[in-house]
Amino acid sequence: MTAVLETRSLSRSFGAIKAVDNVSFSLVKGELLAMIGPNGAGKSTCFNLLMGQLSPSAGEVFLNGQNIVGLKPRQIWRRGVGRTFQITGTYSSMTVIENVQIALVSHHGKTFSIWP
Repeated sequence: MTAVLETRSLSRSFGAIKAVDNVSFSLVKGELLAMIGPNGAGKSTCFNLLMGQLSPSAGEVFLNGQNIVGLKPRQIWRRGVGRTFQITGTYSSMTVIENVQIALVSHHGKTFSIWP
């Protein structure tokens, strides 16, 4: 079965500090994968590499067989890769449905368009 998301020898260093060192995994459709470890183990850095917020020092990230290293975070997001954070933000002055609508409008690239 073809991997939906795959990393090969993914690494990121900050000077002499190796935050992510030679991480390889593949994830096929329908599979769940967990990344666990103590604070400072490099989990957030790894996710930042997957999402394009950071560039790897070495290694590759593939989405549906296409190397996505070097793409901007919004380009990766538009391909269907998302991320959530422990602390989420919503617009408290809006209803739940309005908050969801904002996310959908943003996902479909209509954020700055006046036409539906």
